[in-house]
Amino acid sequence: MNKAKLKLLHTADLHLGAAFSGLGSQGAQQRQRLREVLNDIADAAMNEAIQLVLIAGDTFDHLRPSPESLQAFCGFVRKMAQQNIPVVMIAGTHDHWAQNDVLPKLQKDFGESLAVLDPGNSIWENSSLGVRIQGISLVRQDEPEHPIALLQREAGYTGWQIGMVHAALDLGKSKSVEARFTLKEIGKTALDYIALGHWHGLKDCSQDSVTAWYSGAPEMIALDEAASGQVLLVQLEEGKPVSVLPRQVGKRSWIHRELEAVQVSVALEQLKKNADPDAVLDLTLTGLVTPEHSQSWENLRQDLAPLFFQVRIHDQTHLECSDEELEKYPETTALGRFIRLMQAEILNAGDARRAELEKALQLGVAYLRGTEVALWS
Repeated sequence: MNKAKLKLLHTADLHLGAAFSGLGSQGAQQRQRLREVLNDIADAAMNEAIQLVLIAGDTFDHLRPSPESLQAFCGFVRKMAQQNIPVVMIAGTHDHWAQNDVLPKLQKDFGESLAVLDPGNSIWENSSLGVRIQGISLVRQDEPEHPIALLQREAGYTGWQIGMVHAALDLGKSKSVEARFTLKEIGKTALDYIALGHWHGLKDCSQDSVTAWYSGAPEMIALDEAASGQVLLVQLEEGKPVSVLPRQVGKRSWIHRELEAVQVSVALEQLKKNADPDAVLDLTLTGLVTPEHSQSWENLRQDLAPLFFQVRIHDQTHLECSDEELEKYPETTALGRFIRLMQAEILNAGDARRAELEKALQLGVAYLRGTEVALWS
């Protein structure tokens, strides 16, 4: 008997109710945006004739979600129920199962429309869709430590077999205690698809014959997430590779630029041309500045602030030494000797080379004093 084609939507890490304290007064706007993205996910599911929605953990940012967060999520489940689209979810690190009163209540309230896979009931089967899902909810942030090792293919089941896990890909570098998995563990499951949650960026973790993906967060959670804002449209069809298509649903984006201070005036006009009211502009300013041109860059931030959702400026510039300060280093020291040699070179240099040597002098002094000066040109 052939398996029926199955179209599902995979998402994770909605983090409803996240504080966004780093956004200041705009934190409330971003919390509202997290609630709104549920409408965009629902629209994507209906427009793409999705048959099943998977949420791979951290639906809520904490164990006691606000009434607004619960209202938004319940509205989403009702929309899916009206279209006969079941929602299957697991607990993650932020909304882990231990001491969680909300997820069991949601399961009870919505009945067959919402399946919350918990440590005592980790299997969900739907005969009409021909699918068996095994989801490993986290009891606590690091328990179970290797959740994918608990996934296993059911030998007697002939339909699609899918796993759901909320954990970090083990790259061999992390010293933190958290649930994690290896690519080798992915391959051993022999499942048709694994819906991953925890990393907020889109990532393919497929191994051997097993297709496995992080969907990433559907909307920006942290201010440095360039690969968030998507859901995955997954299609399983017998005799064909699993199709995984990202679909943009998030509005917010992160733009990072690193500029030498001397480039700011030129770059400013380009930044204004690329204004985006939904983007966080993250500027890192580097290089050397003269004492008379040193500033806090607050005027620059205020100039750009109306053009972006938020502007953040990191000042990593360093002050050039004045002539008086350079003279303070005696020639008997390595630094003083370097200064005198460079000053002699500058004195004998032509106009075309003098500016380059003066910059080299300042950079050399900074390095010899133990200061790293980042340059991008």
